[in-house]
Amino acid sequence: MKNTQKLSILFFSFLLFSCTENTDTAMTHPDPTEPGVTITYREKAKQVFDLVQQNYKINSTGLYLENFPKQAGDREASYLWSLDGLLSGVNQLKAIGYKDQKLNDAFLAAEKYYDTQRSPAAYAAYPVQYGLEDRFYDDNAILALDLLEDYHLTKNPATLERVKKIAEFSLTGENNVAGGGMYWVEQYRNKPESDMCNKAVCASAFTTTYLLKLYQITKNEDYLKFAKRIYQWLTTNMKDPVDNLFWNDIRIRDNFVNKTKWTYNSGAMISNNVLLYEITNDEAYLNEAKTIAASTFTVFTHTTDNQLFFPDHDSWFNVCLFRGYLDLLKHAPMAQTYVNTFIKNADYAWTKARNSYGLFYEDWSGVKPGRDKWLLQQAGLIEMYGRIALLKGEKEL
Repeated sequence: MKNTQKLSILFFSFLLFSCTENTDTAMTHPDPTEPGVTITYREKAKQVFDLVQQNYKINSTGLYLENFPKQAGDREASYLWSLDGLLSGVNQLKAIGYKDQKLNDAFLAAEKYYDTQRSPAAYAAYPVQYGLEDRFYDDNAILALDLLEDYHLTKNPATLERVKKIAEFSLTGENNVAGGGMYWVEQYRNKPESDMCNKAVCASAFTTTYLLKLYQITKNEDYLKFAKRIYQWLTTNMKDPVDNLFWNDIRIRDNFVNKTKWTYNSGAMISNNVLLYEITNDEAYLNEAKTIAASTFTVFTHTTDNQLFFPDHDSWFNVCLFRGYLDLLKHAPMAQTYVNTFIKNADYAWTKARNSYGLFYEDWSGVKPGRDKWLLQQAGLIEMYGRIALLKGEKEL
């Protein structure tokens, strides 16, 4: 426990002092529909970030709101999942050259969720200052991915050590029940009577992703073996043999398979196959990634206003699919069509799917205004525009 606390202090201190003094100019908010207003994707990402800082940041605690404006029933701060999304966006801003000190605010906020009172240490779903709440295996896996992106930018050893601590936590979520895979939430592992006791594709797929990336950095075979075990469970038990997409979860009580398909689960599995191809040079993994990607593009798109759009709900899930397409694009030019469609969606959303605050609807086609108050939806756009900027070389050193 003492070593964990020491690491937490080191990690927090690094985040506090890692950025240079703010050299960015003040944020302006032009009307996105105003004729003649043309800005880069890099600038779009920063503008959405500034809107989030302006509207969601709670200056008194350093945390963020779950919704803006705050809604009836909202708690003191956001859940970790929403903050995870913001961290992903912040990483893209750093990658494209922004050095605003405020970019560290979200990482400093994340430290308030880090629970060292239970062993192994891990991130709780809610800030520990308000009590000890559930710890989700998918939340921690997604946050590990954010930390690994930060590590690639900063080379800070404390960040890498934190990911290794998350891996210790992930190990507690795997067993042979239902054939293997990861539980969704720690507190329900041993409560099979509950619907919350399930093996979840989101937890399993994102855990596989960060373990593979951690292996690429450390060359520790234990991470690769762990990742391959989960990958095998996913492909054997949770892939629809008809369309090669992935179901959501299997309930432990009665082995009921929830066959709902979300874009983020299949997106993560595209990334996992690309990573395994990069690690092993086995073409079968790359071919599997291509097969999944082609199916997602067929199954998940629809036509609105004579344009293809990805689902009109859960836009952060769609951003995770975009990540998978970008990973595949490094090895397969056929992914360019999928990437271009996403870019057109993001272009459309900039002018057609925003509310009076400039915040984005969940539906990027703008047909169904709504869920535009949720932090996670806005965070997804920061990441989206940031990744497009990187793809197009809109980077300042």
